[in-house]
Amino acid sequence: MKKSVRRLLAQGVLWTVYRLTAAFSFLLARRGQGHWQPSGRILVIGTFHNPNWFHAHITPLTQSGIDEIILVTDAVVDPLPGVRYVCPPVWTTKLLTRAGAKFFYALVQGVRFRPDLFMGYHIFPAAISALIIARICDRPACFQVTSGPLELEGGGWHAENVVLTALGGPSLWVESAVHAVCREFDLIIVRGSKAADYIRRLGYQRRLAVITGSMEEPVVTRDFQQRSIDLIFVGRLTEYKRPDRFLRVVAKLVEKYPHLHVSMVGDGPDRAALETMAGDMQITENISFLGRRSDVPALLLDARVFVLSSRWEGLSIAMIEAMMSGVVPVVADVGDLADLADNQANGFVVEADDVDAYVARIDGLLGNESVWQAFSKNARQAAIASSSRAAVAEKWRSEFRALRTAGNEPEKNL
Repeated sequence: MKKSVRRLLAQGVLWTVYRLTAAFSFLLARRGQGHWQPSGRILVIGTFHNPNWFHAHITPLTQSGIDEIILVTDAVVDPLPGVRYVCPPVWTTKLLTRAGAKFFYALVQGVRFRPDLFMGYHIFPAAISALIIARICDRPACFQVTSGPLELEGGGWHAENVVLTALGGPSLWVESAVHAVCREFDLIIVRGSKAADYIRRLGYQRRLAVITGSMEEPVVTRDFQQRSIDLIFVGRLTEYKRPDRFLRVVAKLVEKYPHLHVSMVGDGPDRAALETMAGDMQITENISFLGRRSDVPALLLDARVFVLSSRWEGLSIAMIEAMMSGVVPVVADVGDLADLADNQANGFVVEADDVDAYVARIDGLLGNESVWQAFSKNARQAAIASSSRAAVAEKWRSEFRALRTAGNEPEKNL
């Protein structure tokens, strides 16, 4: 099918879904004026690609006073007390599509248990499913904006979703429709200040909160000399993370540090091309392509500088985890990374496409152990204060309390 035809079909599908969802929500919005008998449950719809991302978001929810989280997702990621998985069987996904199957099973759970909140990760399709079902059940709906403004700008064509990527470029037509849907949610969660400002500019007037992902605080950390990995990259090897830019940074640093030790953690469609690129740059001996790993915390404790060269982000969980392990971040000035990576205090934020700026900042850290030590300590303290499991759980507790209070109902377990 030609790209132009795919784009036209995608625009039609997305505009129709978003406009109908917004109209449906507007007509049924909170018929009971927010009054209901709390069940102590919330229902979450989402896709979780790895255990780290799952625990970063779901574990603090279990520690926030909620009795049970009904998690509608594709498969069990990791058993967790307080979480009940609802995974549509394969035959239903073949019959209804993955999104359709999750919608159906979420609707059944919603009608049966009447959770206090319906929450979706990513606007399409999880968050719109949560909004529709919330309106049917007369409960609040929450949208988790996981990737910052670019999840919505241009209609969301940057996302790794088969329908959204079919747009092939920005669509103001779809963008206006998705903005209308956003204004219908009772609660929107963003990762940082830039995303919060963006949501307000859409005309959203309801409850908005900044809540990051979370990480388990490492018990110990290490100093400069105890770490053997000079640079570490943690992320999916795909274009939006710009790992090619990272390789260019490494190639320049190798000119001064010929024995530079670099680890790339993650896998993705660009891995083979990146390995070829490293060979062409003659830096193969400096880089270890580690693929997906289950020992990322141990690797971070052995690393000195964390580099994130993405062209867009929300507030990276990988960066949070790195900083909590005392790894100093040198990252692109995209999304909300600068909310945590405080320039010249616990790391450096540079222009996304300025390879020389990356090189200069990293050189200043690798070449000055005392500076690295100070930044490492500050990075760890900032990440713990912002994004430890306890800190994030308390933020969720506050939001759930506010939702209950808005409904003038007695709080349960909060």
